[in-house]
Amino acid sequence: MENSKFKPDYFKVSYSIRTPSYYRPEDSGLGFQSEAESMAFHADCERIFRNGGWKIEHGYAVNGKSSLHLHPQQLLGIVHAELVDAVPELIAQATLFYFQQNGKRIIEEIYDITAEQQREYIAAKRPEIEAELLKAFRTSQRKLYHDPGGLLWWNIELPIGRKYGLPAVDEQVNNTAGHYVSEVFASLITSGQIIQKTINGKQVYRTVKKCELPAPRRKHVISSPDTPELF
Repeated sequence: MENSKFKPDYFKVSYSIRTPSYYRPEDSGLGFQSEAESMAFHADCERIFRNGGWKIEHGYAVNGKSSLHLHPQQLLGIVHAELVDAVPELIAQATLFYFQQNGKRIIEEIYDITAEQQREYIAAKRPEIEAELLKAFRTSQRKLYHDPGGLLWWNIELPIGRKYGLPAVDEQVNNTAGHYVSEVFASLITSGQIIQKTINGKQVYRTVKKCELPAPRRKHVISSPDTPELF
């Protein structure tokens, strides 16, 4: 399934603002000098966003699935495409801060998709995912293994899922991409392309070397320069 089949209904956007009371010229520091100043800033945010049909929840301006974190230097979050250009108009109504010139920055397209659509999309990327996993666990010697340190999900599976999946509004849908990578990783272990071993009570891994495979299977292990990592 191609990316072009989906329309990015949302965008991750940064709106740069300047709140004079947040800056301390005397020591070039940052931060409100009193709780009253902080409360006044958030009250100003609440006023302008409520006027625009948004709600304020725990330091965020929320409108449906759109959500902006309110900070005196920038408003950052996911905004529906139809609201992206409306936010600067709301900021223009503020009294304690103002919109910086060229302050709107589109960071990333975000898709309002289901877990099933995410899985269908990322499944088409399986060859690339397998290649990346095999590269990640390649070592220079058979006796060397990669130790994820209990962070296999956070450091490898989830980041690869984010790389090859579609960025989604729903964080659980983003996790779906990571879970798919977990399945691919498990299948590489089952097929013998990645070796799993327990050393000193830790699960460690390495990509099997071509010379260890029966001849008919050697072509299935993807070549790339060895990246050594001592265990």
